[in-house]
Amino acid sequence: MDFAQLKRFIAVVEGGSFGKAAESLSLSQPGLSKSIHQLEAYFGEPLLYRGTKGVTTTELGKAVYRRGKRVLAEWRQLDNERAAISGGFTGHVTVGVARGTGFLGRVIPAANAKLSQSRYSVRLSVVSGVAEELVPALQLGELDFAIAPLDAIVGKPDLVGETLFHDRCGLFVDANHPLASVGAVSIEQLTKYCWLYSADVLSYYDALCALAHRRGVEPRATTITSNSVIYLNAATIGSEFIGILSMDSVEDQVIAGKLLEVVLKPSQREQVATAAVERPMGFLMRADAQLSELARVLQKEIYALCPTLGYPLLPRRKASRRARP
Repeated sequence: MDFAQLKRFIAVVEGGSFGKAAESLSLSQPGLSKSIHQLEAYFGEPLLYRGTKGVTTTELGKAVYRRGKRVLAEWRQLDNERAAISGGFTGHVTVGVARGTGFLGRVIPAANAKLSQSRYSVRLSVVSGVAEELVPALQLGELDFAIAPLDAIVGKPDLVGETLFHDRCGLFVDANHPLASVGAVSIEQLTKYCWLYSADVLSYYDALCALAHRRGVEPRATTITSNSVIYLNAATIGSEFIGILSMDSVEDQVIAGKLLEVVLKPSQREQVATAAVERPMGFLMRADAQLSELARVLQKEIYALCPTLGYPLLPRRKASRRARP
């Protein structure tokens, strides 16, 4: 077995067929098929079920795919460390960032700019997605680290986190919405309108539904959910929807005056748990892998930039910064 065979096997699994994988790898299909057969011979049993509609993995194939992704990720990190030790200061860093217009649009580009002015030669890949997408990619070794809600790794002992800043969930409406000039609103007023929300604020949505039920009212049956920040912003602007969204995802629209935040009446706000409203965001990393020199440099730049770009850091504990949730 060699890395080329492993890479080709992973391409077949992700492409779903030999044809698509061969095209993406610029290989002939017979050559690719021969390489996979050699890999299966190494393991002594099939890794793929071949069918007219494509391929699926056997149980061993699933294990080879999962472990293979991590092997290649570790090899990439080793190559980064080799370059750093030799004084080349070159390498590849892949970062996952939770979808949002604020942090993703301000802090990450500024950190990129800092790196471009340094002695390092970096190939940086930035992947955007919701936590449910970033965590599996991190576990597979596809990401060096991710910046996402820390509660996404609860119950996952293979991952650790460091708090970076706190995001909060809120209620946002179009600037001309009937509730825009009301002031503090009640849950009874909110249930008169349809709600839309992102997958990252499900805990706040559930808390509002529970509050409505306790008050004897029902939210409207029509709701919209999406993992696209662009769509959720566009759907809220110019409509009477109430957006249950994170501040980071709508900050640009609030600054532009297109969206306004409405708040619950204090007596009802007290009935919503703080944990449902405030979400610690931070670095998510694998517990069994050390970051490369370049990844650590990028983290330091992000830490340094946060306070000046509206994302103040929380006081760090005197104990180890790496704390399991």
